[in-house]
Amino acid sequence: MNSKYREERHRPPYYLLTGLLLGLLIGFAVTFILLPVQYSNVPPETLQSVDKDQYRLMIAYAFKSDHDIGRANARLGLLREENLSEVVLNQAQRSERRSDAQILLNLSEALKETPSTVATMLPPTPQTIIQSPTITKEPTKNSITETIIPTIQTIRTATEGPTESVSTKTPFPSPTTINSSTIPFRLSSQKIVCNPNYLAPYIQIEVFDKSNNPMANIRVLVSWDGGQDIFYTGYFPEISSGYADFEIEPSIAYSIRIGEIGEVVDQIIAPECKDDSGNTYWGTVYLDFSEP
Repeated sequence: MNSKYREERHRPPYYLLTGLLLGLLIGFAVTFILLPVQYSNVPPETLQSVDKDQYRLMIAYAFKSDHDIGRANARLGLLREENLSEVVLNQAQRSERRSDAQILLNLSEALKETPSTVATMLPPTPQTIIQSPTITKEPTKNSITETIIPTIQTIRTATEGPTESVSTKTPFPSPTTINSSTIPFRLSSQKIVCNPNYLAPYIQIEVFDKSNNPMANIRVLVSWDGGQDIFYTGYFPEISSGYADFEIEPSIAYSIRIGEIGEVVDQIIAPECKDDSGNTYWGTVYLDFSEP
């Protein structure tokens, strides 16, 4: 009888382990299924990589609308990232949509020519004037008179006027910068491209040098009634290093200028095309520019 009592007394408490497992299962079910944690009003720097890409893309679209590079710079500064221009450029390179990639590329180019976020938010004060009295003693015949003469001491806290900064930007995608500001590019040919696989009408541009080699990183200015945009050649090297395109709206006339002093081509309108079944769709305009 005593030995049986000892065996029952030393039996392991399995019911405690069972209760622990049930508690863990119920806790996980409540935390991850019934009442999951929802974050709100978190700073942009705590977002995941996918959400950060979406955040930069929204800023790029806002910049396309208002062209306020100071506001875009300040918003991107909330991500606490260095080299904002390169970060935006890397996102443009891995973007799957052409329109998003071009908008991000435009923002990256604008950021390269803009000071940092701190300089944008806190403009420098040209100079601060501090008046400090200087006491000088002038002897007189009978007594010494103390005369207080105020002097103005100038303390420079920022450089007066604009300061020259050395540009170290890396052109995209070409490793060397091509100065197109003095090249009077001319229109070599213009034709209509009817391709029903295109989802929207485009202006397709290709730029060549004197040796008929495609030229990358050439500035393209497109303008229309009520707006304009700037983009660069060379973003689609799989097509051509001198290639660029711009999505247009039907029934709106556009004008194109290559470089700073190139020839202006006006009245570019999306043409009408027909497929094999006789259905009408909008075509694309192809422009070929070359260095004279």
